[in-house]
Amino acid sequence: MTLTKGDLSQIDRRLETQKEEILDEMDEKLTMLRSNLFEKIDPILKEVTTAREERTLVENRLEKLEEIHPQGQHAPSI
Repeated sequence: MTLTKGDLSQIDRRLETQKEEILDEMDEKLTMLRSNLFEKIDPILKEVTTAREERTLVENRLEKLEEIHPQGQHAPSI
């Protein structure tokens, strides 16, 4: 049995349709994966941001305490 141009054209259309279906399925799975990844990373990033802000506050407080208490002691009264 010999394949005609019509047969080859029909095979090509079916392959193209399957390729599009596979690409759509892969896109959907990647979108879900990306969404799940961001859902898990988001709380971690919020904690990192909060920790950075808190570190700045603690550093400022330590600098002020060091001014009040040089060398770990109260400044002598004059």
